[in-house]
Amino acid sequence: MRPITAILLALLLTACGTTQYPMPYAPTSPVTAQQPPGPVARTAAVRNSRATGGEDPVWIGTIRGGYGNPIRTLQADRPLDQAVQRAFNDGLAARGWLAQQAPRVEIEITIREFVANRYVRLEATAELELVLRERGSGRVLWQDREKVNNVEGSILALDTGVFADPAGLHALMLRTMNQAIDRLLDRPGFAAALLQAR
Repeated sequence: MRPITAILLALLLTACGTTQYPMPYAPTSPVTAQQPPGPVARTAAVRNSRATGGEDPVWIGTIRGGYGNPIRTLQADRPLDQAVQRAFNDGLAARGWLAQQAPRVEIEITIREFVANRYVRLEATAELELVLRERGSGRVLWQDREKVNNVEGSILALDTGVFADPAGLHALMLRTMNQAIDRLLDRPGFAAALLQAR
């Protein structure tokens, strides 16, 4: 076997496969603890209803070759519903709203879209729907939806296909998720709804 062929074969074998990443929350803009209403809310349930990747609870994205063929799969280190629930609770905590026990407000989240792909450029989309309910009565206090789509890179990029770094696609997906969370939590209607809870 020629040396160049052996090198290319080794690159192909190491490029194919699956890589797992954590999906921690980190604010995408400065966050300050907001009072009132204080620690009153907690994420109670997250439902994964995305069409793309919904059959695999940990799938977050794919690096593809020139023909759209999957080369490397990106996965979260836990089921996506659990990752999003933890991220939302961390976002609440950063704002001083997370109740450790007996929250007055429960948050229900539906994941409508959560996907990252790389052909040449990197693209990530997160669409989250949020419902705030008063605990006990079940009364809906507020609901909204946020969709964030980010695209990075050049159509002339050379680090594609087997040469693509999955860490870059993961970082874009993580930032996209956190932007969607921040935009929902930072809407004036969210804080106003928390104040309605008895």
